[in-house]
Amino acid sequence: MQKLGFLAAVAALPLLAPSVSAQQYDYDWSGPYLGINAGQGHDAEFDLDAALEVDGSTTFFPGVLAGGTFPTLRTFEGDGTVGGIQAGYNWQSGMIVLGGEVDVQLSEISSSISIPNAPGGAVNNPDGFTDLNFEVDYFTTARARAGIALDRILLYATGGVAYGRVDFDRNYRVGAGEVTDSASSNLTGWTYGAGAEWGLTDAWTVRAEYARVDLGDGNFDTSYSDGTIGRATIDTRFDVIRAGVNYRF
Repeated sequence: MQKLGFLAAVAALPLLAPSVSAQQYDYDWSGPYLGINAGQGHDAEFDLDAALEVDGSTTFFPGVLAGGTFPTLRTFEGDGTVGGIQAGYNWQSGMIVLGGEVDVQLSEISSSISIPNAPGGAVNNPDGFTDLNFEVDYFTTARARAGIALDRILLYATGGVAYGRVDFDRNYRVGAGEVTDSASSNLTGWTYGAGAEWGLTDAWTVRAEYARVDLGDGNFDTSYSDGTIGRATIDTRFDVIRAGVNYRF
C-alpha cells in the first residue's frame, strides 16, 4: 500500500503545476540523455503451475510412479541484483516534463528450492528429490515518463511495456540417478514506477527509481530420455529499486 501511495502521489504532481506556475526556474530538462544504473530486485514471485507426466515404461522413476501425473502449484520467492543502461529524451514546457525512455538490464533475480520425495511423496519415492531453479536472465523496458520540474529536481511517474527472459532448471534425483533439463522463455508484460532525478550540472544528473515489472507467464515444456514429459507455466513479477547516472547531450 505504501508503494501504491507513493506512485499515486508522484503521478499527481503534474496536476499541481498550475498552482505553482508563478515559480521561475532556470534548469532545462529538454534533450537526449544516456546513462547507467544498478540496483536490487526484490519481492520476486515465480508462480509455478507444473505437472510431471511419467511415462508408463519409465526406466528412471520408481515403477510405482509409472504412468502417473504429478502436479505442482506453488509460488517461489526470490531476489537479486540488476544493472544496465538507459537512454531517453525529455521535452519540457514550463514545469511539465514529458519523455520516453528505454533500458536494458542484466539480472540475477532468482529463486532455488529442493523438494524432498518429489515426485510421488515419501512412500512412493523415499530417496527422491526435485531441485528447481528460477532466474530472470535479463529484461528491457520501453516507457513513457511524465513529471514536474522544480528547477534541478525532477519528480516523475513512468510506465510502459517490459520484455525479458526467464530460465527454469529442473533436476530430478532418484537414488543414485539424476535427470536434468533447462528451458527458457522470452516473455512480454508491463511495468510502472516512479522516481526522482537531480541535475548535478547542466550535463550530469543522478536519479533514484522504483519499478514494478510483470513479465506475464510462459511455458517451459520438456521431454526426458525415458519418455517422461515435464510441463510448466511460470508467471514472473518483481520489484526493482535502482539508482542511476545520466549524461545529457
